[in-house]
Amino acid sequence: MKSLKNVNFEKIRNVGVRVDFNVPIDKNFRITDKTRLERSKETIDFIMNRQCNILLVSHFGRPKENFDEKYSFSKLIDQFEDILELKLNFISYDSFLDSGLNELDFDKPTISLLENIRFFEGETKNDLYFSKSITDKLDLYVNEAFSASHRFHSSVNQMVKNILSAPGFNFEREISAIDSIKKSSKKKLAIIGGSKISTKIKTLLSLTSSCSDIFIGGAMANNFFKYNNINVSNSLIEQGTENLIEKIYNSAKSTDCKIHLPSDVLLDSNENKLVDELSTSSDFKILDISVSSHAALEKLIENSEIVLWNGPMGMIEDNKFSKGSVNLAHLLAKSQADVVIGGGDTILAINMAEEKFENFHFVSTAGGAFLEALENKDLPGIQALMAD
Repeated sequence: MKSLKNVNFEKIRNVGVRVDFNVPIDKNFRITDKTRLERSKETIDFIMNRQCNILLVSHFGRPKENFDEKYSFSKLIDQFEDILELKLNFISYDSFLDSGLNELDFDKPTISLLENIRFFEGETKNDLYFSKSITDKLDLYVNEAFSASHRFHSSVNQMVKNILSAPGFNFEREISAIDSIKKSSKKKLAIIGGSKISTKIKTLLSLTSSCSDIFIGGAMANNFFKYNNINVSNSLIEQGTENLIEKIYNSAKSTDCKIHLPSDVLLDSNENKLVDELSTSSDFKILDISVSSHAALEKLIENSEIVLWNGPMGMIEDNKFSKGSVNLAHLLAKSQADVVIGGGDTILAINMAEEKFENFHFVSTAGGAFLEALENKDLPGIQALMAD
């Protein structure tokens, strides 16, 4: 895999950069977290400083392969420009369908943003002809969207194969951080939250082989409680997970990895309850971890050299039930361990805690790609770059 710093730019004029501008927005189309935009800036600036034209390529949401105004970058481009401190030339859906990239002025350095790449049928089909309609105009293609690299999509897999390619700087850091978790012999702790076991089962199985301890929180823990015959009443659970949980316990036993569950929880009534006391309660929902669980996490973190955190400890979107996740962010920020944060709502917890990303070893912007890479999967985006 060629590093961007080792690319000879002497004969390179036009560069495509696959960025991840799939940003969270509120109901007024205001960007609520600019992390992914900010992470792309180092790579964009590096290329721009070499007097190259740049074509930015990204998806946004999950449109159905045709134009859909609610997923259009036209509603976001002004905010992109403000955050990136750049002037962007917008290539609309109709313009690209009519003339591709032919109308781009490649005679002077410009930065252009192509309309949502998932509006085009060839993207999700990983189509060679579609990919060449873009890369035939370029001299170099850079993938700076690690978070999309588990997709067999044209902008992630095929375009990289067409011409000289390299990973972006943040892409390289994502790979390095994941490798440090998988390959290091240091004592490792994984803290896994969120709601669904089925989407994380392979990750959990993989982590039982590399971690000394795994702490399971969030709604995911409810399934483990139920498996262990603990009353969870009306708490959120995922049906049919018993066999998955049994596999996790069996794998952990064979590798001497200890599975930890919360010892106390916060209920929807705002009442703290020891897990052992739940059998005497009824008509409740578990929505966060509580004081004793936090103390147990603190001890586990103190005894670990590498810590991976993916997924909130409670219903973080409600401030009343975000304390477990926010307190965990504070704990990890001051930890001496190498802390790797895995994307999504985990980043939200860091922002809610007002902790700086610099306080952690690495903060990933990826969700699914991050977890799949931990499973030792060969991601399409990485495979393509390795083949270059």
